Amino acid sequence: MTSTALSVNVWSPVSPRVHELTNCTVAGRLTRLTVDSRLFRPTLTTSILTESIHDEDLRGRTVLDLGCGVGPIAIGLALAGADHVYATDIMPDAIRLAARNARLNGVAARITLRSGNLFEPVDGLKFDIIVDDVSGVAEEAARLSSWFPPGVPSGGIDGTSSTVAILRQARQYLKPDGYLLFPVLSLSRHQEIVETARNEFGKGFVQLTERKIPFNQELKAHLPHLRELRDKGIIDFDEVRSRPFWTLRVFRAMSGA
Repeated sequence: MTSTALSVNVWSPVSPRVHELTNCTVAGRLTRLTVDSRLFRPTLTTSILTESIHDEDLRGRTVLDLGCGVGPIAIGLALAGADHVYATDIMPDAIRLAARNARLNGVAARITLRSGNLFEPVDGLKFDIIVDDVSGVAEEAARLSSWFPPGVPSGGIDGTSSTVAILRQARQYLKPDGYLLFPVLSLSRHQEIVETARNEFGKGFVQLTERKIPFNQELKAHLPHLRELRDKGIIDFDEVRSRPFWTLRVFRAMSGA
């Protein structure tokens, strides 16, 4: 797929009838975002993923936001002081809306947005920090929730495809002392992701955060089917006193370890 660089000073409207404004906290910075019901919206994962960067000095550092969506992480890290942020997404409409949001938050000059698949739009570049917010949810679970509008790609049948691909390629895009920050959701075959990370990064692979997240009403409504997916080993979740919870873990993988 050919990647396309897009200046953040250019805005081509995505149908105004589906736009609304929302707030999202990234690395301790409040971002104001225009969102679109046809695109992936920031979620709790978006905020929790970047908590570890809250107190980190980002001055002079170059960051890559993989799967940027409408731009919350790229914008939040630019607001937190990153020297420059590259942001990629496979959906051109998401890139256009991220451009608008970069301008809305006053950081357009320090964000480069490119449309394309995973690392392809930034081939040949290296980064101090890579933040991966690409989908890691199994296809059937993703489509039972409004997290994933119909046109937004999921993480494949078992939720591992994109994250595993990122883990296998990340080292070549990291500077010697750089690191990859990524989430693992239990609504996937998460053991495969963790095993791949251990194989690729060894002692440099560490867990930072773990949260138990109660099912929302959409997931609760499909609990029998989700149990079937769990029985097949496609996803995993816990049930405590008949209350279902999925697990979110955030990991860091260091290139120089």
